[in-house]
Amino acid sequence: MSVNGQALPHADLLDPMAMSRLGQLELIASRIVEGFLSGKHRSPYKGSSVEFAEHRHYSPGDETRLIDWRVLARSDRCYIKQFEEETNLKCLLVLDASGSMGFGHSTVTKLRYAQMASACLARMMLHQQDAVGLAVVDGSLRTFIPPRSRASHFRVLVEALRSVVAVGPTSLAGELRELGKRLRRRGMIFVLSDCFDDVEGTLNALHHLRLRGHETILFHTMAPEELSFAFSRWSRFECLETAGHRIDLDPSAIRKEYLRRVGEFLGRLEAGCGEIGCDYMPLETSRPLAEVLGHYLSRRAARVR
Repeated sequence: MSVNGQALPHADLLDPMAMSRLGQLELIASRIVEGFLSGKHRSPYKGSSVEFAEHRHYSPGDETRLIDWRVLARSDRCYIKQFEEETNLKCLLVLDASGSMGFGHSTVTKLRYAQMASACLARMMLHQQDAVGLAVVDGSLRTFIPPRSRASHFRVLVEALRSVVAVGPTSLAGELRELGKRLRRRGMIFVLSDCFDDVEGTLNALHHLRLRGHETILFHTMAPEELSFAFSRWSRFECLETAGHRIDLDPSAIRKEYLRRVGEFLGRLEAGCGEIGCDYMPLETSRPLAEVLGHYLSRRAARVR
C-alpha cells in the first residue's frame, strides 16, 4: 500500500500471499553448480555425500574408510566407493537502489516491490538449504553480504533489505562486472532493477556473468505508469537521480513517442537477454507478487526438470 507513491511504514517485506504460494516450489539450477554443503544441486565432482556413484580400484593413499568391505569380502578385491556430491547452490540477489527505483505513483515504489521479491526469494533459497547473499548497488556497491546457507542468515538479509533507500545515479553494468569477480564459484545471480542505464552496457555485463559460468535472471522492475504513460494533464516530471532536472509538459503531446521508445527499450532488453541465455522476467509493481513469482518459478521448474 502507498500514499503519494510512498510505501506505508507498517507494510512488511514478506508478502504472506507470496510466501504461501512459493513454499513448495524449488528453484533448481539448470546448469551444474559447485559448492561445499549438501543440498539439492549436483556437482560435477565426486566427494563425500549420500548418493553412490561408482566403484574404483583402491590406490595407495586412499582413505580406508572409503573401502567397500562387502565387495572385498565377496571378491577379495579392494574397491573404493565414490559418491556423486550434491551441493548447495550459491545465489546472489543484486538489488538496484538507484534513485529511479524510488518511483511509485499508484503502487508501492519499484524499490519496495523489489525488496519484497528479494525477501521471498531469499527465504525460499534458504529453505532448500542453498546459500544466498545480497548486493545493493546504485552508482557503486553500497552493500555486499556474502552467500550463506544458515537459517539465521535470513534475518541478516531482511535487516539489510529494510535499510535500503533509493538514491543516487545508476551504474548497473559496472557493478555487475565487479560482482562477477567476487563469486569465484559458479552460481545463480538474480538482478532486480528497472535497468535505466545503458542497455547495451547492461547486456554486456550480464553476458560477462554468463561467460563466467553464472546463471543469470533479470527481474525487470517497472511501474505501470512507466509502461502506459497514463497521465492525463499537464504534469511536472523530475529526475530522481539528478537533482534539479525537471520539466513541465503535456503528456498527451509526447505519449506516442514515449511509448515507442519504451517499446524499443523493453524489446531490446528482452531480446538481448534471450541472445545471451539470461532469463528475462518483467516485474510490474501493480501485479500481485505471489502471482508473478509463482508463475515464473513454476515455469522454470518445469523447463529445468
